[in-house]
Formats: sequence, structure tokens, C-alpha cells
Amino acid sequence: MVLVVVAALVALGANRVFGRADPVLGTADAPILLAWTSDDLLPELADASREAEGIGAVAEARNGVGWLTSWGAEGAPAEAPPSGFEIPVEILAVDPEDYSEFIPRGDRSEFEDLAEGAALLGETGAGFRGIESEGTLRLEGASIPVTGVVPDALVSNHEVVVSNSTAAALGIDDLRYVLLELERGTSTEEAEQELRSLLPRGSRLHLRGPADADTFRPGGTILSQAEIKKIFGEFAARPGRGRNIQIDPEWIEQNTANITIPRLGSSRCHTEVIPQIQDAFREVSERGLNSLIRQGDFGGCFAPRLLNSDPNSGISHHSWGIAFDFNVSRNPYGAEPTMDRRLVDVLEEWGFAWGGDWTVPDGMHFEYLREPDT
Repeated sequence: MVLVVVAALVALGANRVFGRADPVLGTADAPILLAWTSDDLLPELADASREAEGIGAVAEARNGVGWLTSWGAEGAPAEAPPSGFEIPVEILAVDPEDYSEFIPRGDRSEFEDLAEGAALLGETGAGFRGIESEGTLRLEGASIPVTGVVPDALVSNHEVVVSNSTAAALGIDDLRYVLLELERGTSTEEAEQELRSLLPRGSRLHLRGPADADTFRPGGTILSQAEIKKIFGEFAARPGRGRNIQIDPEWIEQNTANITIPRLGSSRCHTEVIPQIQDAFREVSERGLNSLIRQGDFGGCFAPRLLNSDPNSGISHHSWGIAFDFNVSRNPYGAEPTMDRRLVDVLEEWGFAWGGDWTVPDGMHFEYLREPDT
């Protein structure tokens, strides 16, 4: 899915999930907007943003998965995953000069070294690596110095941030979204109208405000990879055939277990989320909603794979065993969902996000978002 973020810089209110840091890149008087297109018009939208009246600074952002072979803090011995495996890390790539327009002035110096081939770590990503300020990352033969650690909010909860040229050497070069600063006095409606006027008629452009996302990035209504690792653990893996990945069997043994869901069947799921799944489906039964579940029409839970068969699109949350699909045959990816809203309501109350609400709907899909309401 192609996405674009349109941003002006204002401080946001407190987040709703896990007390995460506010998704703020800086402060200004204009509103922040998320805008994206679910067709293949991202380059055109980026160009249009530079031409649009009422839009000031523009910064393109790329992201993808890098495979980490070793790492170490400055002056400390290097660490590495088990032999034959690597650590998938989520990388943000930007032009440092353009991106600096979107962060507070006091933090801009941290990003200057990116132009010289360095990397910055978000605080959560740095915690996985044991790096407090400086160190080294080695990704598939490329050695990248780490020159600092910054708040997760400044890198939109990515684990690592590098320059576009450094990312290209790692095979990460797909434009994913764009940051835009709205000029003073430009409204959301005016920005949308201007962008639509510069795009082909019928373009699937979407806009939303910051209150609808917990993290300032595409997909901000679900957990980032860094957040998932923090809650459910980090695994070592290696690319497999097609969209599959092969996870260290020791991690699988220690972190997943079999579960049987009535009417659906058996699968492996992460041990930390199994009680929540069981309680959610128990309530489905208590409310007399079992007939809404198609017996055996189950897509499973734990399934190590890439998103959308794209090596750079990210790791599927099924890889942690925290997502599950059911009523699969009547809710294919990209189609109008037919999942009964009563089922959705119960599972959302129990802390699972529903894919049917996404821009490109995935009506069969639910995944862990938070602790339950009850």
C-alpha cells in the first residue's frame, strides 16, 4: 500500500496506548495531517506537494527492513545473533537537510551526521542493542557508525534512521511517505483541495488528523515493530522462500504455544497473548455469537512472513504470533469486509485491532494492540 504523510508541526495530546511518547516531530501553528493514497501515485503526490500553494517544507521518507548481522556499543565487544540468523530491524531513510525542517531546532544537530553515512537509533531500538550514545551496526556487510540516540517520536518509532544514500546501499529505496509543513493560515480543507487539483481525477487520496493515530507514521493505529519487540521480544531470523522468513527455532519454542479456538481450529500463538485470545472468544460464545464464525474458516495465528511479499515492506505481525485471521473466505484482503460488527466489537473490547478499518481493508485480520478494556 502506498502512503503519504502530510505534516505540519504541532504538539499532540497524550497517547492512548502503553503511555508511548507523543508522536511529535516539532512545534508550529499549523495542524498535522496524515494523507495517503492507496493507488500508485506516491511520486506524483510528492511532486504535487512541492507545487501546492499553502505547503512549505517537504521531506520524503523511505523505510524498510534491514538485516542486522552484529552490533556493539562504543568500546564494547560486538554482539551477534545465533549463527546462521540475523535480526530484522525497521529502518527510516531521509534527506537530513530536508528532514531537519520537521524537528525541533535543538535536536537538528543529531541528524547532521546522517549525511556522512552514520545512523541514529530511536530510544527503543537503542535499548535492544545496548547502545546509549555511540556504537556500530553491521547490516549484511555494511558497517554503519551510530552517532546518537534520539527520542522515538523524532523517528516515528523506527528502530534506526539513516540517509537515503546509506539506505539505498542496503536495498531500501522505495518512497513510502512525505512530510509536509502547512503554511500559516492554510486549513486542512484547503490543503486537500489543492492536492486533489494537482493529482489525476479519481486519485484515492485520504487525509486524517493526529487524533486518529497513536504514532506519527503510516499505520499509526497499530503497534510499530519496535513496540512489538518491546512487548513480545525480538527474534533472529533469515529470509526464506517467497514471502516466508525462518525464525530461530529456540525463540519459537520459548515464546509460542498451541491454542485451539472453538469452531476455528488449532494454531500456534505467542504465549503472552493466548489468554487474551481465549477470553475474547469465550465472550463471543457467552454473547451467543458463535454462529457468526464460519467453522474451520481459519487463517491461523503464528506465520513467519513478510508483509505483502515485499522484502522492504516490513515483517508481518503474524511472525510474532500476535495476529489471527478468521472468516477468511468471505473477507479477502482488499475487499469490502463482511465480518459481523458484533464480532468486531467484542474483539476490539479485548484489545485487538481490526484490519477491516484500514485504508486497504483486511477484514479477516485481527492483531494485538493493547490490554483489554475489561
